[in-house]
Amino acid sequence: MKKTAAYTTALLFIAAGALAATEALTTAQPEVIKIEVDAADLDRCRETLAQVAQMPVVTDDGSSAWFSNADDLPQVACVLRDA
Repeated sequence: MKKTAAYTTALLFIAAGALAATEALTTAQPEVIKIEVDAADLDRCRETLAQVAQMPVVTDDGSSAWFSNADDLPQVACVLRDA
C-alpha cells in the first residue's frame, strides 16, 4: 500500500513538472483584434476604445472578473481598411 501511495505521489509530481515545463517553454503571442475602419471613422474608433479601456473587466454575466490583469485580455486596435 505504501508503494502505491509513493508511485502515485511521484507520478503527480512528474505531471506537475511537465505542465510547468510546457508553460515555461511556450511563448504565447498576445492576441490582437483588429477593427478595420474607414479613414473618417479612425479617430472615433480610437476614442471609443480608450473609453472601453477605462471600464472594469466583467464576465459574460456582468459580474466582476476574478482577475484584474489586463495582460490576459486580447489587445484591440483600430486599423485603416484597405481601399
